[in-house]
Formats: sequence, structure tokens, C-alpha cells
Amino acid sequence: MCFTMPRRSTSAKPTHATTIRRRLTLNPELGTNSMKALKRAIALASFITPTAVHFQNGEKQVYLSATIQRHLRKQFDALRRGEPALSRDAFANFLEVSQGEKAPVLTADKYGFEKFLETWWLDFGLEAQKPASIEHKDLSKPISNYFISSSHNTYLTGNQLTSRSTTEAYRRVLRRGCRCVEIDVWNGDSQNSTPEQLREASAKPGSKFGHSRHLSGGSLHIAAAHIKGAVEEKIEKTRQRLNIEKIHSYSPRCSKSELSPPPCGRELGAALDRSLVGGQLDIERSSRPSLPPDEPIVMHGFTLTAPVGFREVCRGIREAAFEKTSLPIIVSLEVHADPDQQEVMVKIMKEEWAGLLVEKPHDACPNGQMPKLEELLNKILVKVKKTSPSFETAATTSTLSPNTTIEDDASGSEDDRASLPNGAKKPKVPICENLSALAIYTHSEHFINFESPAARIPSHIFSINEKTLLELIESKYHDLFLHNRHFFMRAYPKSLRFDSSNLDPSRLWRNGVQMVAMNWQYWDEGMMLNEAMFAGEHGWVLKPPGYRSEGPSELRHQTLDLVIRVLAGQHVPLPEDLNSKNSRLLRPIVKCELHVEKVEERFTSFIDGGKTREYDYKQRTGTAKTDHPDFSNTKNDLQFLGVQRVIEQLSFVR
Repeated sequence: MCFTMPRRSTSAKPTHATTIRRRLTLNPELGTNSMKALKRAIALASFITPTAVHFQNGEKQVYLSATIQRHLRKQFDALRRGEPALSRDAFANFLEVSQGEKAPVLTADKYGFEKFLETWWLDFGLEAQKPASIEHKDLSKPISNYFISSSHNTYLTGNQLTSRSTTEAYRRVLRRGCRCVEIDVWNGDSQNSTPEQLREASAKPGSKFGHSRHLSGGSLHIAAAHIKGAVEEKIEKTRQRLNIEKIHSYSPRCSKSELSPPPCGRELGAALDRSLVGGQLDIERSSRPSLPPDEPIVMHGFTLTAPVGFREVCRGIREAAFEKTSLPIIVSLEVHADPDQQEVMVKIMKEEWAGLLVEKPHDACPNGQMPKLEELLNKILVKVKKTSPSFETAATTSTLSPNTTIEDDASGSEDDRASLPNGAKKPKVPICENLSALAIYTHSEHFINFESPAARIPSHIFSINEKTLLELIESKYHDLFLHNRHFFMRAYPKSLRFDSSNLDPSRLWRNGVQMVAMNWQYWDEGMMLNEAMFAGEHGWVLKPPGYRSEGPSELRHQTLDLVIRVLAGQHVPLPEDLNSKNSRLLRPIVKCELHVEKVEERFTSFIDGGKTREYDYKQRTGTAKTDHPDFSNTKNDLQFLGVQRVIEQLSFVR
């Protein structure tokens, strides 16, 4: 698509209007933009096929349709103001004022049309989504002063009930910028277990803590996962023996099951190969590594999800942890393994993460204070619950590694404990001392209220599901916001999201929640907003003023005036039931949605499901024609005028 950002007349501009400036994440397949650099390269957005414009020496090509070239020619003619060519000063002024470039460097004195397109596109257009340099990021604040890109049930490749667990899932999210991953740990099989012993174990009542050794063979949910895996293998072998081609569904829902979004940097004009979705999952299903004996496993408990070894997961995290950035990773452990297996967990983590694992407080960080982000480069932090005496002891000491005995929420996500006959939950597994000792700056606490002693411990993290958190936003907004200025909070999806869907995370960010754990398995609206928030930011985004533990406490609300003019598009993807010969029948439109704090969020009740009334925050163009649409002859202005109480860094266009 090709866009411009027309200026409003000075007389129409609100007194307190602001220009929203946030990094642009504009890709028609990702479907979302953030706000910081919206003013800049939106005029180039994304050009795909058909008419070639050859740049100098024939080394590079940009494909622009005749319609788009016509609109860009009008822009060029307006800039050169009747002169034979565009001057350097006029071009630089356009790039700096209209496109938001900082001190653009131009080498030529005069620019013809093709040179103008070449420079604009190659030197500035492709940097619409420009990663922030680590050197230019502010890493000087305590780690609780940042929003962190987070994943829920990271190990899963699809839905929450029947998909597989793989180490590749960790590598993918880490390479995409996730810096908080989750591991659900269960007992593995004993090397000496026999089928007879496993059958006996399944017939015996549970232990005091609802866990028994040989759990993966004796408990129903893990045994079911093994049976499911065996059946899948048998079906696959039969299919191959009979030479039956496997057919994949390409419905909109199924097409979302890819673990990563369509790549931003793929070659322009290349079509997305949908067979990669099914083929990639075929590889994962066909590679079923044997689980090492006497070591913990990773899986979603009491479901049909297939397990993967804990050591293999730790190794995968180490391999991909710092490929793209040196900023730290938080590993959220949900522990269901017994104390013996917890000791094995500690041994494995220290072996696989040697030199990376935070095992003691930072030398430069005094007791009672959280470390700065710059002090934890290339480090892995463990989030797990603590074990030992009492709240009172911890509350009277200002150490960052308090000894607390709590019944927390499994250190993270769903409460997978089985129920007793009276309906009560079985007690949770106690955490051994050696594992507890690894929770240096990030230890889990069960949320009771904001006045509890645990809520004053510097390193605590409250993990709260989305349903409870939305209720707190209504009933305890000020207490919630004040807590999150100083301490960590993690939100995770409600248990009914079996399909790995997501809520709108921006509502929780606006209430200061640092870690909104997303289901990265599906590419939906929530993940689009997560991408807009963290794209190019290395997984850590500094909170705006007013959200931090230091500095001003007042929020800097502004008034937004945003007008986007859609000019033209090219090679718009056709529906599956429409072939290229009938592309002239296509009637494309462009929809735009503004994600900001809405009036309903402040003054009325929150509607269930994570959505509020959106009609004042959605716009769409008129209908154009063909897969190379020209919107100049229809309604093509998308206007959001006089939008009040906008927090610049937490507002998005999708």
C-alpha cells in the first residue's frame, strides 16, 4: 500500500495536539503499525510487484505499479515546484519534516524522479521498521521499570490441549524478541521403571503433594500424551506406506497456526508458501526424540500435549538466547516435579547455562534494590517461588532474596493441580532450597492483596490471570497502578483460551503490567499489538514517565490528531476462491483501528473478553477495484481527530 500523512490546517489544529512518534511496523501481512514513526515512512509502506523501476547500475530493483508511480510522481512534482529537478535542500526538508528522518544525509545536488525514488526507497524506505541500537537504548533504569516481551506456555506449537512441545518453539520466540519464556516442569520416567511398575503406579493413590515418582508413566495425563504420540506415529507410517498425500487445511484459523508471523524481511513480491505451515509441523511430528531417563520433562499437565526433555529445552534456550540481543532473559518456571527432580533441574540449569545464569546478587546492586538493566546483559534470570520461614521474616529484611513460604499460583500459569474429593485443590509441590536460591531478582508470590507483606518485597512478582486482573483494574485501579510502578507483575491468559488466542495486551500495559504473557502459537490481534510494542526494541521497552519507580508521577496525556490518506496498492493477495484471471473482480478496502485508552476503560465497566466498544476508533476507506487498487476516486482519508488522553508510547495503529 502507498500512504501519505496530510497536514491539517493550522487553524484546525487543537491547542494541545501532538504528533505521535513511534517506530513504524508496517507490513500488510503483519497487519499492524506502532505509533512512534507513523509520520515517517508510511508514504512508502510496502511495494510488491508488477512494473519494474530499475535503479542505478541495474543492481537493485523496486517493483511499482503504474498507479503507485503516478502518485509518487505527483509527490515529486509538488516537491520540485516547477524546477527541472529536486534540490538537495528541498529533498532533505521533506525527509526531515514530513518523513521524520533525523539529519538525512544526501550526496547529490539535484535529483531526478528515478534518483528520488532510489534514494527514498533504498536509503530510507526500507528502514520503516528500524531496530533500536543497544547503544542508544536507555538501560540505566531498574529492570521493573521496563515492559518485557513475554510468552505463555512457550513450549507448545499449537493449541493448549493436544499440540506438541518442542525446543524449536523456544528458539523461534527468542529470535523474534521474546525475553520472558515459560517452562512447565514435571517428573520424568525412571530408568528402572518397568511396564508392570508403571501400571502399579497408576493404580496407587497420589502422594501427599499429588505427585509420585515415575509420574510421566503413572499419571493419566502424561500416559495419554504418550498414547496420542504413538497413535500419530502409527497413522503417519500407514499414510507413508500407502503413499497417501497429506492434505492441510488452509482455513483462516488453521493458517494462523504458524509459530512465527510472515517474515518482514522476505523478498518483495514473493508469495507466502502456505505449505511451510503444515510442512514445518510435519517435521516436528516426525522428530520424536526419546526422553532421557531420570530427568524432568516439559509439557502442559493434564492435557494430551506431548512432552519434551527439560535438558533439551534448556539447551535450546542457551543456543538462541543471545543471538539477536544481549538483553537478559527471564525464565518463568512452573514446577510440578518432586524435590528429587528439582535437584536435577538445578544441576541441568547450571550445566547448560554456565556463565549465563544469575546465581547471586550483582556486586554493584545494594541490598533492597533491583538491578539496572545494563547490569544484567547476557544473563538468564530464573523466576520461581521461594521456600522457607515466613512473610514476617522477609518483610523485616530488605534483601532481594527473601525467605518466604507461600502457596503461590504455580509460579505462573494455569493451576494444574488435581482436585480432592471435596473439591479443594491438592497442596502444591514444595520448592527445594537449591532451586529456591536461584530466584535472585524474580521470585513468584501468590497474590492476596496489595497490603500484604509480600507486596513490599523488591524482587516479588505477582502472576495473575487476565480475568482476575481485569477485575482488579475495575476495583483497585489506583492500588494496582501504584504497585506496578515499583514492582513486577505478570499477566497470563485465562484457562478457557484452549485455542491459544490472546486478549488485547495494551489495556494491561496502560495499567503498568510489565509482563503480559502471550500465546505466541497463533498470529491474532493480540500478537499484532505485541509485535507493534516490541518490534526492534530487543524485547525490553522503557516505561513512559509516570509509570516508573522514579521521576514524575503524573502521566503525560496528549491529544492526538491523525489523518492517513490511502493512495494506492498493488498485488493485493487474492482470496483462495478467486484466481489471478479474475483479479479485476476484487474490491479491496483498507481498515484501520486505533488502540488507545478509551472512555469506557476509564469510566464504565469492562466488557468481558478483553474488548470495549470500538466504533469511534475504527475507520475504513471506500471500495477500490482489482488487485492493483487506486483509492484516489473514493473515500481515502482515515481520520482520528481530537482523541484525548493519549499516552504516546502506549498507543498503536493497526
